[in-house]
Amino acid sequence: MNNKKNVTIAAADIGATHVRSAVFTDGGKGEMQCLVHRKEALCRDGPDGSVVTRQVIRMIREVCDDAGISPDAVGISTAGPLSSGKKSIRMSPNMPYPDIPLREPLEVAFSCPVFILNDASAGAYYEYRIGDGYKNEIACQNLVYLTLSTGIGCGILSDGHLLEGLDGNAGEAGHFCVDTHYNLPCGCGGRGHWEAYASGSGMPQFYRAWCGEQGRVISAGDTVTAESLCAAARAGDPMVVAFFRDLAVINGRGLSTIIAAYAPERIIVGGPVATENPERIVEQAREYIDVYLPTPEIRLSTADGMAPLRGAAIFAKESLANLHIKTVNDP
Repeated sequence: MNNKKNVTIAAADIGATHVRSAVFTDGGKGEMQCLVHRKEALCRDGPDGSVVTRQVIRMIREVCDDAGISPDAVGISTAGPLSSGKKSIRMSPNMPYPDIPLREPLEVAFSCPVFILNDASAGAYYEYRIGDGYKNEIACQNLVYLTLSTGIGCGILSDGHLLEGLDGNAGEAGHFCVDTHYNLPCGCGGRGHWEAYASGSGMPQFYRAWCGEQGRVISAGDTVTAESLCAAARAGDPMVVAFFRDLAVINGRGLSTIIAAYAPERIIVGGPVATENPERIVEQAREYIDVYLPTPEIRLSTADGMAPLRGAAIFAKESLANLHIKTVNDP
């Protein structure tokens, strides 16, 4: 460990589209001050997943070099699912590689403990400890962090405890079944999953299928993206506006399932699909939420996409402290 008072944590957030890296130092009261931050596109053109492993190691080394530190621990936030023992990313539906090694190569590269969380769990942990789930020194004990980005996932705090499940893979809300009418294929191989309709990657296929039912054929050569659909809705395109009304039904079903499964007091929504289009993605969905259980407060994350990265750093810092306590107390 570095011979200094403050703990320094290197962190990376591995998403299906981008990788972020950063160095944090302990700012007191659970806060972590970001010293250096980088972001670049996920490497998608290598022969196997080790190209992403090398990218993550390089990006962490770059921020550590820029900050002039060697980390006491490394925190990783990553899209899942994770393999047994959180050793690697295994068969992610939104990544081009079946296996991306993480734990062992990172431990070898940095000679320090490595702590890994699903990205939505890391986002939930940030919101619980520091962010919108923690206000006036009172933490919300039952909280869900929902991310709508390239994929969809959620992290859960239940009675103040992070709910990870086997190998850290709890909270795969993107694979809740929300539809049997269109029965659209999901990247995981299933059908009717929320991610296949409302994520950045799934929304275009839902729009094409929806247009087909309206008698409007979209040519295969026409470019349709989540961004272009949201822009068209903002511009008042009546066809796209009608589509978003039906998408709101799908999002309402997903939110209803989260509420029924986890009974949260608060849902904090992150990810660019939601945070850049709240009126279409979040607000319209509210009227389609079931009222079987009390409807929680639903608000947008204010972390500007940094919640999973910061959450990974906080989790690594606290896990490192617990590891040291356990080592001291062991006979």
